[in-house]
Amino acid sequence: MNVLLINPWIYDFAAYDLWMKPVGLLYIASLLEKLGHHVSLINCLDRYHPLLRRDFKNRLPPTRKYDCGKFFFQEVEKPDCLRRIPRKFKRFGITPQILEEELSRLNPSPEVVGITSGMTYWYLGVFEVIKTVKRKFPEVPVILGGIYATLCYEHAKFFSGADYVIQGRGEREILRILNEISGIKTNCSSEPSRFYEDGEIFPAYHLLPSVRSVAILTSRGCPFSCNYCASSLLEPLFTQRDPLKVVKEINYYIQKFKIQDIAFYDDALLVNAKEHIIPLLEEIIKSQPGVRLHTPNGLHARYIDENIALLLRRANFKTLRISFESTNPKIQKSSSGKVSNEDLIEACYNLKKAGFKPREIEVYVMVGFPDQEVEEVLETIRFVHHLQIKIKLAEFSPIPGTPLFSRIAKHFKLLQEEPLLHNNLAFPLWHSKIDYYRLEEIKREVANINCKLPE
Repeated sequence: MNVLLINPWIYDFAAYDLWMKPVGLLYIASLLEKLGHHVSLINCLDRYHPLLRRDFKNRLPPTRKYDCGKFFFQEVEKPDCLRRIPRKFKRFGITPQILEEELSRLNPSPEVVGITSGMTYWYLGVFEVIKTVKRKFPEVPVILGGIYATLCYEHAKFFSGADYVIQGRGEREILRILNEISGIKTNCSSEPSRFYEDGEIFPAYHLLPSVRSVAILTSRGCPFSCNYCASSLLEPLFTQRDPLKVVKEINYYIQKFKIQDIAFYDDALLVNAKEHIIPLLEEIIKSQPGVRLHTPNGLHARYIDENIALLLRRANFKTLRISFESTNPKIQKSSSGKVSNEDLIEACYNLKKAGFKPREIEVYVMVGFPDQEVEEVLETIRFVHHLQIKIKLAEFSPIPGTPLFSRIAKHFKLLQEEPLLHNNLAFPLWHSKIDYYRLEEIKREVANINCKLPE
């Protein structure tokens, strides 16, 4: 079949391209190509889209360090439920006119359209893409999958306009739907998801018009069960790939695309270190690919011993982010006890000893946990600053299906009805102890502290 896959816009107050690639959609594309389907792909979040450069050459934000940067955006009307947030609401990515032009260019025309979804509170972009596709191809069935479709399944079924909504991993389900639509059974000799773990296919980056960096997964899921995280809901099983096949994938990207930056988007990259990350890093060092490596999702501090720190340095990691959240023992316990103050102290010591500079180590500090006091946030900021490393402030977002979401929804029932309220900037609407003005003060304080770090 002729299959069109689309990565939709982001509708939000802020968005930043931190190697943000639609890896799940690109895996689906590779699977479909392997099984003989003709696949086209439109990435509405492509900062390098040629039509975007044609129409807005002098207005595009510059690319920043390591191929990261701000998205092009256009201001849109703010939803009523978010009126109290003192920020402008925006559509990030290519323009609707460019999407229309891309759809008109398709040859052959699609027989089915698959659309992914990101954060639950980004669903407005998903809905707009579906409406656009339905106007252009009214008879073509639309399949919706991804994070929003999984975590807000009933909302997506009722409101999205998609003909099919996939909950959870989509490989097997999308093949079933294509069989139903076409009336022809797809020959798939083994469990589709095994193609990924076995290294038979890589994400279909070749479908993107420009590839300057890539995001990869060496594992799926997470063995921890933090009460605010949906990782186990999206990927119930924690699985890790063969390190040698991961290195094969890295070398493939270097040879084919001449890339310079690779981001690891694992939720638990350092778990089972002897069988996974250690041989992986040793192979990377041995093959000397010369690329810069990054970990935007946050590493577990507890696993960063002297050996791991040295291997990370020798493998040329340039962006290291560490999950910490808070110095509060109650929050640390609710985070599966995966990190303590002592763990962070030891990890930072080992990383600096290995040669990492203070500005190359960033630690996530969370603000907006239920009942969290301002002083508690400031205490965590002071603790991290004392270690002479960079602070990365992250606003808490309530995620459907998690224990913390259920707890908050008991008192703020609209959370269960309106996914826009899951937005990480919406927490002051229900959080009685931190308002927007205090949040901005904390952000400014963090920015000033980070500026004083030695180079």
